[in-house]
Amino acid sequence: MKNSNENRNPRVLDTSALVHDPKSLLAYKDDIYICLTVLEELDNLKERSNSSVSADARVVIRMLEDIINGHSAEQMEAGIELPSTETATRGRLFIGIDTQLEMAKELKHGIGSDADNRIINYALYLQKELDTDVTIVSRDINMRLKARTIGVDAEDVLVDNQISDMDLLYTGVQEFEGDLFDKCDEQDGFAMSGETYRFGRDTFNEEAQPRMYWFDESGHVGKITEVTDEHVYTELLSRKQEKIWGILPKNQRQAIALEQLTSPDYDLNIILGPAGSGKTFLAVAAGLHQVLELKQYKKIVVVRSRDFMDDDPGYLPGDLKDKSMPLLAGVTDALISMHSDDNHETNIHATIEHIIEKANIEFTSMAYFRGRSIDDAVLIIDEAQNMTRAQVKGMLSRGGKNCRTIVLGNLAQIDDRFITPASSGASAAVNVYRNYDKGSVLIFDEVERSSLAQFTEQNL
Repeated sequence: MKNSNENRNPRVLDTSALVHDPKSLLAYKDDIYICLTVLEELDNLKERSNSSVSADARVVIRMLEDIINGHSAEQMEAGIELPSTETATRGRLFIGIDTQLEMAKELKHGIGSDADNRIINYALYLQKELDTDVTIVSRDINMRLKARTIGVDAEDVLVDNQISDMDLLYTGVQEFEGDLFDKCDEQDGFAMSGETYRFGRDTFNEEAQPRMYWFDESGHVGKITEVTDEHVYTELLSRKQEKIWGILPKNQRQAIALEQLTSPDYDLNIILGPAGSGKTFLAVAAGLHQVLELKQYKKIVVVRSRDFMDDDPGYLPGDLKDKSMPLLAGVTDALISMHSDDNHETNIHATIEHIIEKANIEFTSMAYFRGRSIDDAVLIIDEAQNMTRAQVKGMLSRGGKNCRTIVLGNLAQIDDRFITPASSGASAAVNVYRNYDKGSVLIFDEVERSSLAQFTEQNL
């Protein structure tokens, strides 16, 4: 049996593997196959009395729908390209018809699950058709043993199957080892004109486009202004990092985020990444800086995509502010963290209340947002991973004149049973607005909150 990380065989995914971890659809570098028998089993499982199993089956079905939506039967048989990025390459998804295949003699008189036998039979058929080894992925130990007995490789679901925002989406930034300028020939590689540098097109990855940023280990940070077939033109940003509301970035991506969040070139900033990477912290600092210090906007409006992570706990007493404040504790936590060094514990909350009042910070829920037009404001949309594409459209159309909209989220923290990484409004926002000439996209990859937060993000 091959090591799972080194195994480059096409994978046939069994029902148990998909239900155990729906992200298995996006876990492999090579092609994956799903047969009709698996789809039939998923359909049966979604009606199971076991709510956990039925919910997982529905998630798989929705993820499959998100991927194959708009593709014909011929395209599904020929293979649908799965999303690939600089950090994660993937193969194609094939939906195969196994119900008309003649059962192999090794399985024809076999006992046990008919569905298991049909899936193994499909894998045997693929091995002959593709003329290469195929691996069945299953949680069922007995099925794996049966498959290996008749000559089909089998493995369990990957234990470390972690799918991050960077693995699924355009990241908005490219990182280079060493000094980027050392990699280029002075004559052919780049030429300086004012603040603009020209590099060969092959220096950058395929995602390179205007408004994409880059940085290297020597501390250079740049923004791409133009991409042609032969060259990439970039502006080199200042190395001197100015404090924004007393905040200095802790890494290069945070430096880029603060530049984007305060640049007059943008009225939309999309920032995704793991919990603890500083998304909310930086967005609030940039908002306070532009409202209180620069006077560019009159208020900050903070809205969360969903009221609660799981089920609605029921009626909350009080006015709109009283109802919304507990739901947006991440923002108030950021405010406390920003100002705790300069204040004693006894007056920190008074300071925060003063800042909220002075900056005219409005905390609200998405439920109260229909029909509004937000003018002269910084609009922060938090937890966008739990929004649908339609909700993103509704929220981003709320911005009026002189409004900067900031979208924050983390696909790994989707907790809505009806939303998957492929259908999330945050994913849609990145894919659509990466082409918006007044918008920026940035995905974080580092956790700055604590060592525990970083370990949790990477391993749980």
